[in-house]
Amino acid sequence: MRKTTAILCLVGIVALSACRRETNVDRPSDVIASVDSEQLTLSRMLADMPSGFSSGDSLTFARLYVDNWIMRRLKMREASELLCSSQEDIDRLVEGYRQSLIMRKLDQYYIDNEIDPDVTAEQIAAYYRSHGDTFKLDQHLVRGLVVKAPAGYRNMSRLVEAVRATRGNPDRVAELAALCEKNSLQLTDMTREWVGFSDFLSNLPTDRSRSYDALLSKREPQQMTASGQVFCFIIEDAALAGSTAPLQRVESDIRRILYAQRRSEIVSRHEHELRERAAREGRVMIYDPTTGEAQPSQAASVENEEN
Repeated sequence: MRKTTAILCLVGIVALSACRRETNVDRPSDVIASVDSEQLTLSRMLADMPSGFSSGDSLTFARLYVDNWIMRRLKMREASELLCSSQEDIDRLVEGYRQSLIMRKLDQYYIDNEIDPDVTAEQIAAYYRSHGDTFKLDQHLVRGLVVKAPAGYRNMSRLVEAVRATRGNPDRVAELAALCEKNSLQLTDMTREWVGFSDFLSNLPTDRSRSYDALLSKREPQQMTASGQVFCFIIEDAALAGSTAPLQRVESDIRRILYAQRRSEIVSRHEHELRERAAREGRVMIYDPTTGEAQPSQAASVENEEN
């Protein structure tokens, strides 16, 4: 009650300052602002006010709400006076938008009632096999790992063998991680997901002016040394630029594509059924532009138009 009273006081001040020519003392008590013959009621504003507002937030919302309501009405009135010659175009645009909005809501109704949101691994793999050429890489991708150790690390041979053993073996990656933790070595594991070759190289002491493409063909442990550190790394697998992207890399894209296809198929099927039913019932007429004669649309002709 205290909040409503505070809002009433505020919006009364706003309305008075914005519309001083409002002098109708017989106005309904629920009206908090007016512009010409249009009126804004307290109940309308409260219905639009988000719940959970504090008194201060409610007062701020009320002031902005009344200000915006008044300005919209003033601008609409001025537009009707200055842009009257464009009114037909505006009405046509508004009607077109209204129809598009309704049709989108109808399409969404079809989709919500029929869509199967589950996309299986088999469906993704099948699409990948059929459309692999559409997923060409624009950069090299790799999977691998890097271990950074002090230059004088005494168990380097054991470390190299542990790195070699990780190739294609996730369990051995876990063992390597335990070894690195025990000996305070830094492990960067990039074996689970494909990463850009440049991102992989950023973990090594490389020179940006040089090309390191020769590393892509090697599947054995390799080493680089810089600043008293040894970088032992292995590239487990590589996908070169221009080749088909690995399935794991594009799986989420394919999932979205298949889901979008299902949406489109549902809408297209309902549109086709709607056209055929209207044609059978004689509700659609096609007029000859030269003679003006009308012919009922046939279901077959509708289908041909779609094809």
